[in-house]
Amino acid sequence: MLQWIPKEAWLPLLLAIFACSTQTAMAEPSDDQSGIQVRLGLGDTWKLGHVCPVRIAIPSSLRSAASGVEVTSVDGDGVELVYRSPVRSGSASVSWVPIRIGRQTATLEVRVVDADGGVLAEVEMRADEVATGLSSAQPLIVALGSSMGVEQLSRTSADGKSATFSTSVITSPDQLPPHWDDYSSCELIVISTRDPQFLQNISKQQWEAIDRWIRRGGGCIISLGAEATQLSSLQSLVNILPGKITGVSQVTNPGPLESFIATAEEPIDAFPVSLVELRSGTHAKLSLSDRIARRVPWWVVYAHGHGTIRFIASDLEHPSFAQWPDRRLLWERLLKPYVDHALLEGSGGETQVGDSSYLGYRDLVGQLRATLDVFPSVRVVSFGQIAALLVAILLLIGPVDYFVSVKWLRRPDFSWYLAGTLLLAITAGLTWWYGSIRPDDVRINSAQIIDIDSVTGAVNGRLWSHVYSGSARRLNIEALNSDAQIPVRLGWQGLPGRGLGGLLSQFNTNRGMPAYGVHIDANGQTRLEGVGIPAAGTKCLFATWTDSIDLTAASELKEISGVDQIQGQLVNPLNVDLKDPMVFYHNWYYRLDSRIPARQAVTISQDTVPRDLARRLNGRQALGQDDATTRWDPADRGSLDRLLELMMFHKAAAGQTYTSLMHRYQPQVDHSNLLETDHAILVGRIDEPPVTIRVTASEANGAGAQPQVRDDVSRTWCRITIPVQKNS
Repeated sequence: MLQWIPKEAWLPLLLAIFACSTQTAMAEPSDDQSGIQVRLGLGDTWKLGHVCPVRIAIPSSLRSAASGVEVTSVDGDGVELVYRSPVRSGSASVSWVPIRIGRQTATLEVRVVDADGGVLAEVEMRADEVATGLSSAQPLIVALGSSMGVEQLSRTSADGKSATFSTSVITSPDQLPPHWDDYSSCELIVISTRDPQFLQNISKQQWEAIDRWIRRGGGCIISLGAEATQLSSLQSLVNILPGKITGVSQVTNPGPLESFIATAEEPIDAFPVSLVELRSGTHAKLSLSDRIARRVPWWVVYAHGHGTIRFIASDLEHPSFAQWPDRRLLWERLLKPYVDHALLEGSGGETQVGDSSYLGYRDLVGQLRATLDVFPSVRVVSFGQIAALLVAILLLIGPVDYFVSVKWLRRPDFSWYLAGTLLLAITAGLTWWYGSIRPDDVRINSAQIIDIDSVTGAVNGRLWSHVYSGSARRLNIEALNSDAQIPVRLGWQGLPGRGLGGLLSQFNTNRGMPAYGVHIDANGQTRLEGVGIPAAGTKCLFATWTDSIDLTAASELKEISGVDQIQGQLVNPLNVDLKDPMVFYHNWYYRLDSRIPARQAVTISQDTVPRDLARRLNGRQALGQDDATTRWDPADRGSLDRLLELMMFHKAAAGQTYTSLMHRYQPQVDHSNLLETDHAILVGRIDEPPVTIRVTASEANGAGAQPQVRDDVSRTWCRITIPVQKNS
């Protein structure tokens, strides 16, 4: 064929072939090359403003010299920042770095460095080109092994830019990150047991990350198929199951399942079912009969720490389900607690508080940010006050000056001296006034929610904090636990939406702001270095951590026969008093005394009359023969405790219908799903926060003195889950 190609075209053709082969080799670098391999997110999917685990494969030629990895990204304000994490020199082939990406089209720079900071290898990429980038409020379902048809429920908008939810399927253990915080971007984890080998290859550390994420308030659906007996020795999976695997059988009469989901199409064929011996206190929501007429728990809903799990004792990918037209109705029932009902119905969840409203947010996190941005010691000057001040100044240097100099003293030349003196006095007065209303030191507002599992003693914490600086400066910021051995992960807090400062905002708010660093220690402790804050500006932060407490005494609650109410003894497991305590159980709440002393107990008797939970959360009061609901104001800035309560139980408070705001940015904070299980939740406030923010001056400021730091607002609420003994 070369005879048909002109001689003058041979050289360009050969060069083109060489270039193509080179690009192919670079696109798939092997382990012995000098390049590095990078993967973003969960199954190549990441979310704006959420933790995005970056998997960096270091080639063998660099491992002996590699000391650390660096990833350059941008935060929610569009400011450049560099994440730095150490690696074990000489042995680490893969390093995971948890970063956050603040812009959809952000350019990432990934570097492997030596002990002196020298760059051994680096690669540059656009985040949305190497992995799928989702908006901060887009629900994400992570499926392990198989999605089992869950994506059939997702509806795409007419313009193709949004969908009900996104699904990321992970089929290789290499794609699973090693830390629970790396799953913060997903609403739900779906586990299929169709491929036992895949599940068995998942490391113990990876299983522990999934387990801990669920315990922190995550949701999980487990579909246990006919391969159950092959997984009975996989203890990491068995730990999150509702009981012990005892065998496999066959369901020949699935009529109760068809009735349960109100199927309207043809019936489902017979299918295999896993036999699980439920542990004490766990009850089936739906049981089916197998071929020898045994009642088999098929659909089980139970609490796992502060999270919830829905267990299905069959493989939803089995041909009987895959070919069943109404499988989507089953998935709709399963997803309803985790994905907004408005989304499943295709309404999209738009509210009267839209992106274009003056508030600039439509998520509860936005209202929390606006509330924490109010510092009691920092006075805010309204536009009306500024206008009145300008009018007063104009009156002084205009009519008043004219009246005194011309009309009264009859010396027009005196106006030069009087007006000049007035301007100097006004300038000095305004300077003094500004210093009094805008202090030059550093102020901190913080809100914390602490979740405690009364069965295991596990503690999970979240902190939102705003750091205010009166003058422009660069600061080092770190979140410290009262137990110095407990690491705290700290990062910037994003604002979902297109409002000013939002993650989808088109405004550039990073003008003149210097880049800063995020140093991640080997144990996970994180500190921000050289964070630039403008004069009278704030930096929004979010921190997470896990801990454990010693449970010397346990609460004992049981359900009263014949009614959906509880009685028994409640124990405060903390070393501090629990103030304003309440107990939530199903649709009820119990108001207790003003405080429960440390390590002390109170009793809920059969005579204790509970109140309707919705009345509490919606602020409903009886007015004559009618009920009046206290309207929720999304613009309110002075009700931090009430706001935190709604964040903790948003769905139970009728969610978006009541607040006019969504709760999709950090949905794991909402523990309304726990109210469906056989667990009570003790809620109370403590005065001594377990985690505090430490602020010091950065070396970039020069040799200046350390700023004076003061806490303005600090609120800490605890939620303690307590199992309730059900009547047989």
